Amino acid sequence: MKLKRSIGWFGIMCASLGGIVGSGWLFGSLFAAQMAGPGAIIAWLIGGFGIMFLALTFAELSAMFPISGGVAAFPIFTHGKLVGFILTWLTWITYVVSISQEVQSTVLYMGNRFPSLVQKVDGVTVFTSFGFAICFGTMLILILLNSFGAKFLANANSIISVWKLIVPFAVVIMFLITSHNSENMGLSATSTQEFAPYGVTGILSAVALAGVVYSYCGFQHAALLAGESKKPQRDIPLALVGSILICMVLYCGLQYSFITALPESAIANGWNNLSFVGDAGPLAGLAATLGIYWLVSVLYVDAIISPLGTGVLYVASSARIVQTMSQSGNSPKFFGKIARSGIPMRAIFLNLVVSMLAFLPFSGWKSIVSFLSSALVFSFAVGPICLVALRKQQPERFRPFKLPYYQFMSFLAFYVCNLMIYWSGWNVVWKLAVTVTAGLAVFVVTNFLNRNRLDVEHIATKLDYKCSLWLFPYMGIFCILSYYGSFIGGTQDIPLGIDFILVGIFSLIIFYLSQKMCLPKAESDKNTASLLEKKKSA
Repeated sequence: MKLKRSIGWFGIMCASLGGIVGSGWLFGSLFAAQMAGPGAIIAWLIGGFGIMFLALTFAELSAMFPISGGVAAFPIFTHGKLVGFILTWLTWITYVVSISQEVQSTVLYMGNRFPSLVQKVDGVTVFTSFGFAICFGTMLILILLNSFGAKFLANANSIISVWKLIVPFAVVIMFLITSHNSENMGLSATSTQEFAPYGVTGILSAVALAGVVYSYCGFQHAALLAGESKKPQRDIPLALVGSILICMVLYCGLQYSFITALPESAIANGWNNLSFVGDAGPLAGLAATLGIYWLVSVLYVDAIISPLGTGVLYVASSARIVQTMSQSGNSPKFFGKIARSGIPMRAIFLNLVVSMLAFLPFSGWKSIVSFLSSALVFSFAVGPICLVALRKQQPERFRPFKLPYYQFMSFLAFYVCNLMIYWSGWNVVWKLAVTVTAGLAVFVVTNFLNRNRLDVEHIATKLDYKCSLWLFPYMGIFCILSYYGSFIGGTQDIPLGIDFILVGIFSLIIFYLSQKMCLPKAESDKNTASLLEKKKSA
């Protein structure tokens, strides 16, 4: 079946805007300011332009293969089963952890109204035992909504998207009107503040750790509509670049209005100790401090609608990933069973357990988003690699949108991805390495247990391990650079500036190896045809 090309650039741009403006904007301004001071505005610009390069590579891939789960499918087309599984595993983990993150966003904001939900531990807002119980109950509600309310949520999506754009712009305007102290920016000779109190390292760390990258990652929703665009060669880059630029203006405006609205008492002890009454829900807390009580009510409503609306989607998507892994022999058959309601409830309950466990290694919203940002970027980094590989493997395939200067643009996107992961620091990178290693262990065990079973793409014993050999030095060398790097958790033996060069050389080597180790054309064609047929019949 051929998709109808019925969506114009405006429709695609709205999809991208709705995906980008999620729950991250509710907390990003506070945490970015704590890490970079007023220089956090630069962090939002860097994150936006970096994601823009990456989005354009996915525009070509998604236009060629307008299928759900493309992030996990593309590496199967180019590098086979093992690489495909690792990326699918990582995507599943990010989706499941995202359920925890979205629930956190809502319950943390409610902590302003109900103090029994949260407490401060070493300056970090965390949940009380009662708060954890509410999180668990909220996740059960997400399951209920996913089972019975999906159609309603789909119909309400357009209204929710408009709401998600109006509210943050209203916050910017009201903060600027009510309180605008430009001295907080540290740009004048009379200001007592510094624009970048923690230097370049603070700004770059904020890109990776404060929710900046996470806030931009919703571009993928627009990329998935590329196959239904009326004029993809024009509309895709216009919509992606346009939506990201609009969000850059929004986020920079939000950051500026937040900083200039802060009372002097909030930053009296330095930006890293920035705090004020109600900062568990920072925008609502600041609005209350400024006396804008109607906006406080609006923000509390948004703190329920935006995160939980996204959480329902993550519950559904993560369950389908488990179901697909079960069907291909990479997870137990038990989780692939469909209930009478047509919902893979066993997979959903598995994700419920894992998402609750995700609270254990992460202390607070920023910690969980720091991991999510790096994991998402790591899974997205395969996009530029797959684009170049497919130009070689399947040059005859029709590309509704072709990225100009594709080799240079793809490498640049890959390099930017690696920088953003590196900026997250050793404290995050080692968790990412453990996650990838755990995925490898699951792959080896499940394929050993199913070694005599056929799956759609391959005989299960054919693992395409030779095509995955570049992936292991990629993760291993990343750990070494991060451990000795200048960012949080590193030993700081590699000076700032030199590390940019080292990450560039490292990126070039891995990029080259990934192209040398891709599948032969015949295997690539076979995988593509098999998986597309499976998606078509699903």
